[in-house]
Amino acid sequence: LIADYETTLLQPLLDFVVQKRSLRLLGPARASRRAPTVSFMCKANATEVVTALAAQNIIAGCGNYYALRLMDAMELDAQHGAVRVSFTHYTSAEEVSRLIAALDQIT
Repeated sequence: LIADYETTLLQPLLDFVVQKRSLRLLGPARASRRAPTVSFMCKANATEVVTALAAQNIIAGCGNYYALRLMDAMELDAQHGAVRVSFTHYTSAEEVSRLIAALDQIT
């Protein structure tokens, strides 16, 4: 039940990130093929995106997550870093909607 709920929450976020031209999803675009943690690259500065999200009471992380070789192999800018958000069974659909709206505004 928890996995089904997380998948239901995750898919709208994945769909948004895939469709947003200023974002690049890292990993599968199908919620059923991943954990409810999403990393993506931004055209905007990742630190500024995370700071803007925090101003809206949305917690996210950014950086290279010690995956320098992986980021290099994927031709990603490890210095720029990726934004990462995650949630679980206690996250609400409303919170995911707020995240999507905030990302749409910020990026």
